[in-house]
Amino acid sequence: MTRRHVGGFLAVILGPLGWCAGLSVLIGGDPMMAIEIGGVAVTILWAAALVRELVLSGQIVKKLSVDAEEIALFGVPCNVTPALGLDALVVGSVRPRIFVGAQLIGTLTDQELEAVVFHEDHHRRNRAPLRAAALGAWLRVLGRSECVRNVILDRLADLETMADADAIRRGSSPRSLARALLKGEISLEPVAFSYAAGRRVERLLDHAAGNQTEASVHAPYEWLPIALLAVTAVACHAGL
Repeated sequence: MTRRHVGGFLAVILGPLGWCAGLSVLIGGDPMMAIEIGGVAVTILWAAALVRELVLSGQIVKKLSVDAEEIALFGVPCNVTPALGLDALVVGSVRPRIFVGAQLIGTLTDQELEAVVFHEDHHRRNRAPLRAAALGAWLRVLGRSECVRNVILDRLADLETMADADAIRRGSSPRSLARALLKGEISLEPVAFSYAAGRRVERLLDHAAGNQTEASVHAPYEWLPIALLAVTAVACHAGL
């Protein structure tokens, strides 16, 4: 994490606490009441949007499961489905499942397919669908702000970059990942293999050429606002 990110974290955490402490001294009472009420309202909206995202995810699982064949690809349990076309993704928040398009299997080489499967297996093991659903919920609630929207989309792209890095650690080559991305269909669905393909292909080719730059690490924004609201409220009520 860069110094700029650390400074941002400190500002976000200490700013509300400092405001709370200073205003308490000046006017007395509970200056956080309005913020707490507003925060609770936003949290309720986010929770409702999250439930909606999870319901939609369950519907997608049912749709993709029709005519899907359960097989192991490179030691990873997968569901091959003709409904997905030239893509692969992980769906399901409680029990994530990997779905691979039958057409994609016929299009990729073994090395490219292995890279795709390892990428999706990272999503499965780290419950990326739940993270993506939480981010999607924030996008519905606060997505009208261009700044917030960009932060959320960067975090969604982070999930893909981390999965690429894990596939490389497991033995896949950056070029195989890049070729698989170029052969697949462009997707706007988070946690789909081809999501954020443009920036990932550029990074993977730089990596393959030995010009790898350290990936920026973004905070887990999907949970951070809830944590900050709770910490700030508790700290204020504790007498700060």
